Amino acid sequence: MSDAPQSPDAARPVRRRPARGAMEALLRITHTLQAAGLLFGALATWGVTRDWPAPVAFLVVVALLVLTMPLLSRPWGWIPSLGVQVLVAALTWFEPVWGVVAVVLIGLWIYCFAKARQIERQRRAAGLDPRGAPGA
Repeated sequence: MSDAPQSPDAARPVRRRPARGAMEALLRITHTLQAAGLLFGALATWGVTRDWPAPVAFLVVVALLVLTMPLLSRPWGWIPSLGVQVLVAALTWFEPVWGVVAVVLIGLWIYCFAKARQIERQRRAAGLDPRGAPGA
């Protein structure tokens, strides 16, 4: 018998998180990239305009991107994500140059959404769980 003390966590069963589906994984990546881009956009807008509503609007959209990330695990989670994409585009009102960046970021979101749907459709057609869990 070993005299080494066991940690209290050793007796606890490991709770595994359900596998992420392609939609959740790809849109989480997209949200993260968009949040980073928006933070730089907020800094640039503050540097150019020195007007408080503009950087605050950018930061509000960053917060919404982060807050909608847990919803992406739901089948309907892409709908709030789509709503935030509209807000990303609306930031062009504060900084017109942002329109170019918004087109790229929203294009990335559209590509990831379409690719995730394709992956999940292929997994269903193959008789697999679309979320990536082993088939029953």
